[in-house]
Amino acid sequence: MTRLRGLTWDHPRAIDPIVRTSAEYEARTGISVEWTARSLEEFEDVPLDELADEFDLLAIDHPHVGDAARAGALAPLPLEVLENRATAYVGPSLRSYVWENRLMALPVDAACMVSAAKAGTDLPRTWPDVLAQLAALGPARALLAANPTHLWGTLLSMCEAVRPGDLPGWWGDDGLDADTVSEALALLREVLALLPERSFEANPIQVLDELAGAGPALYTPLVFGYCTYARDRRVVFSDAPVAGGRMATGSLTGGVGLAVSARSAQPQEAADFVVFATSPEVQAGVYLAAGGQPAAARAWSDPLAGEFFSGTLSTMQQSFLRPRVPSYPRYQRVAASALHDMIRAGADDARIVVRLNNLWAGAHVG
Repeated sequence: MTRLRGLTWDHPRAIDPIVRTSAEYEARTGISVEWTARSLEEFEDVPLDELADEFDLLAIDHPHVGDAARAGALAPLPLEVLENRATAYVGPSLRSYVWENRLMALPVDAACMVSAAKAGTDLPRTWPDVLAQLAALGPARALLAANPTHLWGTLLSMCEAVRPGDLPGWWGDDGLDADTVSEALALLREVLALLPERSFEANPIQVLDELAGAGPALYTPLVFGYCTYARDRRVVFSDAPVAGGRMATGSLTGGVGLAVSARSAQPQEAADFVVFATSPEVQAGVYLAAGGQPAAARAWSDPLAGEFFSGTLSTMQQSFLRPRVPSYPRYQRVAASALHDMIRAGADDARIVVRLNNLWAGAHVG
């Protein structure tokens, strides 16, 4: 029997649907996949080159694509799949894994930053209303995922809220636009002033666990959406808040791609599984039924998929990608840590912008 080894990340949203999909694939083909899970922090930070020797299949985060391609860690998938599925996935999910005209992965999971609350709690739609909601709740009943990585994502999402557009337009070759970042920082400071200090240590899973009943928090204005928390309606989700009288906005894209290790001894079998697991039919079928958060547009537009998908689809469709150039993951780790430290120390906006852009220039990723 052919056996493949896969690496995913450690959450029911990641493990349950891919294990169920693998069982379906084994029943059809006789090829089995054994999955290992790593923590969310490892998924976000550990270079793929360090993992490619051990696994045939890798669940990846799109900002790692440039580094992985340069290191030769991933085996490109057939370009005809890209052509055949050009409109099959929500938002920029498919585009996020295309690098230098090579398809480095296929989207198996789609996510972006949205609003969430314990069922029965209001979900404000504008940033002024968010501030009023936070003030009314008080810091004991609100929370933000503001550890370094997710404070960084929140700032970038706020940049898009105050200056929405493609690419995104506020991040160019020379770095982040100072006026946009300053406006976003002003909003971020207002929000943080109304939240508990423990937000600075929290990640999205910890925040959503609280909203689901494991703690006092009732509301968070921005967090990566997890459909698993909406299935029994313990937590409700809505599109990201908007600024400046706008009707809608995008936020930072997350999600997961499924890739083949360039060092797999069974690359064709691994690629065949990727194509199967990311197909619209499987995504909207067994993958969704097992608690997955599919990347396939068919699943997000299905009325039976649930209110999580319909309630956040607009933000997902308009969500934006972080850079994927080589060295970006290293830049994000250092920049996120610097932002976290400077916000907590009360550094002024100009100093923060200069620091972030100097790091960008020094990382040779412009």
